[in-house]
Amino acid sequence: MLIERALKETDISLLALIDRTELINECYRLENGELLLYPEHHDMRGWPEGEAEQDAVALHACFKRGGWLHGVFDGEQLVAAVVVDTRVIHNQGLQMRQLKFLHVSQGARGLGLGGRLFALACQHGVSVGAQALYVSATGSRNTVDFYLRHGCRLVSQPDPELYRQEPEDIHLFRMLP
Repeated sequence: MLIERALKETDISLLALIDRTELINECYRLENGELLLYPEHHDMRGWPEGEAEQDAVALHACFKRGGWLHGVFDGEQLVAAVVVDTRVIHNQGLQMRQLKFLHVSQGARGLGLGGRLFALACQHGVSVGAQALYVSATGSRNTVDFYLRHGCRLVSQPDPELYRQEPEDIHLFRMLP
């Protein structure tokens, strides 16, 4: 049985146990303001070296400054999680909050958990007065298509700090009601 709940600081280490296995055959890149799909093959198994540890440091800092962390558990196993940071991003003439993390374990995909967690992140954004969520997404087709299906659009000018951190990501935003 799946259980949703707010994540505690002690749960942050569990995020590294989310199974990111994915066979990627296509990716997007931004070219002249348009998304360009191109063949790119990756057999993603686990987390890239050092990324889980780096994410844990960033998510602990996010938690300490009041970030919102929510997860889905299958028994004791964390199978999906979402994080919204408190930092206000001024972009597109809007006050945004960053969707800092959204992952669903390979075995739990196809159950609607990603869409459910994204909707909860949008609700959280509204509750803290954000006008939009800012998403810096890996360029894999599945990831970008997910965000586009859920109402995200390209930002006209990426946030300089987030772009510096992830220059190859696709930078998107989702208007909030």
